[in-house]
Amino acid sequence: MTVTLDARDTVPVEIRTPRPAEQRGILSNQTYREIGRRGLTQGTMFFDSAKRLYISPTARVTEGTFEFASRWQLVAPILKAKVKMTHVGLGAYYLPMSPLLPESGETLTAVDAGDADKPDFTKARGRIAVVNNPSGENEKAFVERAAKAGARAVLVVHFDDNGWTRWQPMGERWAVPTIRIGASEGAGLLARIARASTSVEFSGTARSPYLYDVMQVARQQVPRKVVHTVSASNSAVVPTTYADNGVSGWAAEQRFGWRPYQQTAWNQYTRFVPLGFARTEYVSADETVWQHRVHHTTTFFVDEPLAHGMLDQPRTFRAGRLPGETWQGAIVRPSIPVGTSTPTLREGNLLRLRIPEFTDSQPGHWSRRSAGEGLGEAPQGDVVSADLYRDGEKVAGVSSAWQDISVPDAPARYRLDLSTARESQDWKAGVATRTSWSFRSGHSKEGTPLPLLQLDYDVPVDARNAVGGGRSHRIEVKVRAQKGLATPRGVKLRVEASYDDGRTWTTARTTAHGHLGFRASLTTPAQRRTWVTLRVTVRDSAGNTVRQTVQRAYAVHR
Repeated sequence: MTVTLDARDTVPVEIRTPRPAEQRGILSNQTYREIGRRGLTQGTMFFDSAKRLYISPTARVTEGTFEFASRWQLVAPILKAKVKMTHVGLGAYYLPMSPLLPESGETLTAVDAGDADKPDFTKARGRIAVVNNPSGENEKAFVERAAKAGARAVLVVHFDDNGWTRWQPMGERWAVPTIRIGASEGAGLLARIARASTSVEFSGTARSPYLYDVMQVARQQVPRKVVHTVSASNSAVVPTTYADNGVSGWAAEQRFGWRPYQQTAWNQYTRFVPLGFARTEYVSADETVWQHRVHHTTTFFVDEPLAHGMLDQPRTFRAGRLPGETWQGAIVRPSIPVGTSTPTLREGNLLRLRIPEFTDSQPGHWSRRSAGEGLGEAPQGDVVSADLYRDGEKVAGVSSAWQDISVPDAPARYRLDLSTARESQDWKAGVATRTSWSFRSGHSKEGTPLPLLQLDYDVPVDARNAVGGGRSHRIEVKVRAQKGLATPRGVKLRVEASYDDGRTWTTARTTAHGHLGFRASLTTPAQRRTWVTLRVTVRDSAGNTVRQTVQRAYAVHR
């Protein structure tokens, strides 16, 4: 068989979006072919220097299954640069540690500052200095000199036609905004400057108010035109808030997507998102399975799949506007998530504990402790400890609430204590928790959920996990049992609040509110800013109890 590959016969894959967007992050595509019981999946990935994708059209497959799919991650352009009064674009990129120009846009007069080995910034004050860098000199050194000379920004002409580089939000910023363009665009710009006064218009944002998570799919053939138009008729529209619990300002996240014939996602690496921020996310709605992971700060190894942070359950989406969701929203604490696939059970003489150390206000979001430094790991770990008592005696070998523990056959009363603490300086809310469950358990032939009472919170916080307004506000607490157990009866609840990190406590006025729900009214001190530490105690008529304390659960701003 002779196979002829001719790029002239390929067609572009077009992704049309409601608002201007550019591909950022890994761009990948794959083909799947199945005949009988044999299947083959083949894919290719490109870093975000790739902007366009071309594919060869095919005849319609009549035997077996064929699919072509491409994965896109599109946001508002981070930087657009063009010569004023023209349509000449410069293909500009921020250098990784560059400060950002104003989101409102800025027009700067460009001046030729010579080559990077001997730059001349005498005419650069208040302007953008264009520095030719044919030998690949260290940009930071001459950028500092430009800043001292009063330059507003630096435009670096790269030694190659591809000026691609990737901006990142973490790390110390350089002295002034620094932008790179390719050699050909740079030569053209310098020629214009030599002829007449030349200005460059800049626009763009790193804080895109929208995201298009697209899985474009063509079944049984690649058509002559491959066009995917993002809309509410083929996408879930999800208003998403990324709550800010600290001072880093940015988080790492990724929504992993895979097709039904795949067992996992691939070629999808870490992205950045601002904290204390809300954006509208469009997610392809069909058979594609998605799972979102969000870490509360940035990670160093961005060219790897995000390996830590909160997860939701893998799911497909229906098209249309969905209710909003929040990541890392108060109150962050240990609990067994709603809809978990790993319940906490008694099976024979084993207690199969599966309690995540961190869940947030959104049902189904959960994460384990961060393991500390290492490939793809967070820069600082979390401190977790657990103890189990049986009829008042400590059970040996317990180090967490995510392990199997062998216990005697006979029924007994147990107490499980779980403590967490955040070591990261980027985490200011929910810095420590203490949770204690009391319950009875005996031998069970089949896996039976343990009667650990769970607490779900609804606090009227904003995207920075703070309550605003006056001195009084209300929070809601709901009590539930694990799925498969009877609804708790005779539930009694007490809410206590501290505004001095637990040194003194005030009991809140609490009233019943809905099925197994309670509403507590809190009155905070008069200072403009304070932290609320919560302690909630619950008991049901069967004698099951839980006491949960969350230090600095959320803030109050006035």
